[in-house]
Amino acid sequence: MTLDHFGRPISYYLYQCFGFFSAAEGFFFLSGFVGMLAATSKQAKDPSQSWMRSRALRIWKYHCITLICLCIIAAWFLPTLAGNFKCIFQHPVQSILWSALLINTPEWLDVLPLYVVFLVLGSVLFPLFVKAKNKTQVFLLWVPSLAVWIGAQLGLRDAVNSIFPSWIAHGDFDPFAWQFIYFTGAAVAAWWKRAKAQYDANPQSSEGCAVRVVKKLTPAVLVVLAFCFLWSHQFIPLQLPGDFWTNKVHVGPLRFANFFCFMMCIAWIIRTWPAALDFKVTNLIGRHSLDVYTAHIVLIYFWFAAPGSIRYHGPWNVIVPVAACVLLWALSRIREPRK
Repeated sequence: MTLDHFGRPISYYLYQCFGFFSAAEGFFFLSGFVGMLAATSKQAKDPSQSWMRSRALRIWKYHCITLICLCIIAAWFLPTLAGNFKCIFQHPVQSILWSALLINTPEWLDVLPLYVVFLVLGSVLFPLFVKAKNKTQVFLLWVPSLAVWIGAQLGLRDAVNSIFPSWIAHGDFDPFAWQFIYFTGAAVAAWWKRAKAQYDANPQSSEGCAVRVVKKLTPAVLVVLAFCFLWSHQFIPLQLPGDFWTNKVHVGPLRFANFFCFMMCIAWIIRTWPAALDFKVTNLIGRHSLDVYTAHIVLIYFWFAAPGSIRYHGPWNVIVPVAACVLLWALSRIREPRK
């Protein structure tokens, strides 16, 4: 994700390299998936999932501190960044309120606010997923998220944003669309955990049958994934799908389907070779994801403040992004508790 955000030439090979989706979808899906697993394990000691609200508060603090620091840097040290915070400088009093409410979100600072909202909603919805007795109940809890995503395709975000002042920056990600990826990840975790337990107890049960169907779908999923990969990279002489189908802001239907097939492929790899994607470096970074992601935002802003002679020319546009990744790993290493 960091390399994608630093731009070309590296992002030319990495951005949407597997099809019509990017690293961001995996970021949201896995957050919902892992969050659901955590909610399940913590249910007995924390049935209200208060840990999610605590996590949301921590992310909110990280976001606000980052925004304040970047505004100070843009105003006093790097005026080339001032354009990114134009609305804040022009409407300082109102911007403080709207930014604190996570409604005003300048570019690159729109993801953490989504996590705050999703975690708060999750603290209400995840206990219901945990208590669901079968896959039908999990499905019914997931349907409202699907309905909101459909509304996002029909302009729900624009309708809601119209009630706020026009100068507010709402970021690139449509929260009504991206919540679908997050809560789909949660629903998959809740459903699979139950289905797998039933399958282990009785492979012939209805839940066990669902697990067998998922496994049998793997060849078809791999075919679809390969087709989308070849199509998106124009190895197949077909006209690329329209923006509605692959739009990133609103998570177009084909974009989501392509990503979900990719996640099913990852699931198959993990079921077949459990340790195949287990890397110590990414494990370390994952344990400190909030610190890493926040630091990555600051590095991205510094990179965009760099002169064009550096940003657009080698070897700097390769060395600097790689060095940034090393710095993020070093930050994780520093944050790791000493044994």
